[in-house]
Amino acid sequence: MKMKDCNPKDPAFWEEYAKGLQKGPVNRKCMKPDTWDKAAVTYDDLDKCADYRRQVTTVLDILQQKGALDKENIVIDIACGTGTYAVKMATKCKKVVCLDISSGMLEKLKDKARKFRLSNIEIIQADWHEFSTNDKFDTVFVSMTPLLRSAENIKRFLSISRRFLAVVTWAGIRENQLLKELYREIMGKDLVQKGHDMIFPFNYLYSLGYAPHVTFFNGCWERVRPVETQVENMIWRLELYGDLRDEEKQRVRHRVEALADDRGMVKVTSRVRTCLMVVDKKERDFTCG
Repeated sequence: MKMKDCNPKDPAFWEEYAKGLQKGPVNRKCMKPDTWDKAAVTYDDLDKCADYRRQVTTVLDILQQKGALDKENIVIDIACGTGTYAVKMATKCKKVVCLDISSGMLEKLKDKARKFRLSNIEIIQADWHEFSTNDKFDTVFVSMTPLLRSAENIKRFLSISRRFLAVVTWAGIRENQLLKELYREIMGKDLVQKGHDMIFPFNYLYSLGYAPHVTFFNGCWERVRPVETQVENMIWRLELYGDLRDEEKQRVRHRVEALADDRGMVKVTSRVRTCLMVVDKKERDFTCG
């Protein structure tokens, strides 16, 4: 079906839209475990950022207020990463099932579960596209993952939820000046990030008859890293778009080294807007009279 023939209130319109989001090298690389194994080393750097910590705390507070986190609830955290949200949800609910494709990410999560003595976290290493379960979960939680680009994935999220679907994703602003400048210098064109954003999941859920409750977060995400760590991370970011030659990697290194302070540390700031969307399935099925 051609998009021009669709009504935006028709799920088919957004299913067709989503097909374009799943094309290209970035999406293919983001579906591979080794991509995220490399990122796992520095993934928790954001925990030191006040704006990010504030977002995490607010997300959890909202989920509690809406009843999506409760001492009797079982939650599944899909594409859980290192468990930033999962370890905190585990203190507020009966059980958290954590699913991720990356062994590197899950090793970090296991360390946290041991550190905080959390016995109610179940860890599953699996590709969501191959994962199968007959269980239903009180809350399905999905955060900052390319899985949100797919209509089929969103329907599956809903299908395993007894009541709540909670989504955290980008919301229109995602600017890392250093990344933009390096991309332009190496690739010869401006960086256009077509990744996951609230536009698709919000409108698709709306077209299915749901009314997502939306909360926005504005933030400056600062990461302070040693030169070598920052170089590796920036190369990782750039190589999502295409492999770099050795001389291009050296250009990244020289650029990062020039930003180092006298302690050999480099601060990189991203200006971002993200959002939390909460769907309560009971709200779609209300009756009159």
